Amino acid sequence: MLGFLAIFWTSFLIGFSGALVPGPTLTVTVREAVKRGAKAGPLVVLGHGLTEVAITVALILGVSSFMHDIRVRKTIATVGGAFLAWMGISMLRKFRSLDQAEALATKASAGGNSAPVLLGVTTTLSNPYWFGWWGSIGATLLVSSSSLGVRGIVAFVTGHISSDLLWYTIVSYLVSLGLSYSKGAWYRVIFAVCGAFLLVVAVMFIRYGVKLTGA
Repeated sequence: MLGFLAIFWTSFLIGFSGALVPGPTLTVTVREAVKRGAKAGPLVVLGHGLTEVAITVALILGVSSFMHDIRVRKTIATVGGAFLAWMGISMLRKFRSLDQAEALATKASAGGNSAPVLLGVTTTLSNPYWFGWWGSIGATLLVSSSSLGVRGIVAFVTGHISSDLLWYTIVSYLVSLGLSYSKGAWYRVIFAVCGAFLLVVAVMFIRYGVKLTGA
């Protein structure tokens, strides 16, 4: 049991340190929290967590070498960069027209829960660094945790996902509090910053893909 807990907390702390670093998944969590409130974080993490479970299964089946394939990472980088660029441009085009009434109305009318879950999946799969992390650090941690068999793998996966769930829930909750007490300008600033950040990340991804082309 101590081995199980040790693996869980090690995975949690490593995952939490990564979750604190701003990225496209965090950005869309903030965007969705403005519209949907505190539930946005857990929903985005649900989509993100599905990809974590899927890639864990894939690694167990022995496809880690696939993630190191230059052609695969190039495709992920360029397609993912284009996707994030489109999302960032859309946010920058819209942010000037946002106001508090619109944001509150959007939040109230957002009955479907599929969008943030899908965003959790797409922003994760569009990130080539995520594949790189799992092909190296993640694979190493998985091998270490597998020494306890299925229990060790479960401890590793749950610890890793729990760190994302905790952080993104905190972020979406704080954003939802700001939604109730701030003015419309606050939303425009949030959207502008998030949109600009997505464009920066998109450029990084595309440049990464171009660099791989010459590798």
